[in-house]
Amino acid sequence: MTTNWKELALKVGSLHHDGSESGGDSYGKAALEEILGEEWMRHTVEHIISFKRGSEIATNCLCLIHSHNTAIYAYGVYKSSEGERANRAVWLIKELAHPVSFDWIEEFLNDQNVMGWGLGVLDQLLWTKQIPYDEKAESLLQLALTNSEGKLTDLVAFIRNYLLARAEGEN
Repeated sequence: MTTNWKELALKVGSLHHDGSESGGDSYGKAALEEILGEEWMRHTVEHIISFKRGSEIATNCLCLIHSHNTAIYAYGVYKSSEGERANRAVWLIKELAHPVSFDWIEEFLNDQNVMGWGLGVLDQLLWTKQIPYDEKAESLLQLALTNSEGKLTDLVAFIRNYLLARAEGEN
């Protein structure tokens, strides 16, 4: 496989029209997403959600790319599925921990089937500092407590404790 790096750099925005270049992980991830293609990413999501052999390495690859489009595709699987397939889609969204998923957490916390993984999405976004711990995040923690009728109390307490410890460590 040969890659036209100039064309790819222009496409992902790292090569500017004045000839200067920008670098960084975000450009590299965007380039890999272009190289692998949408079909590869969709197939990989399906492979993982279907519990096929090799899902762990497939998950690791998707997490490395940290693709907005992959998270959206997994969310589409959740929306169009039910039961274990929907549950597995939200699990994958948690693993991907892309900030776009913050907008879906309330929906997950209102769905008894995926509520636990929905809290897991919030946990991962906070843990990886993809989102701030603010009033919205706290309201989602409270929603998890309310909707789970206390079943998620230990996990919510764990999340709050590590956030408190992190805040104390930063001061």
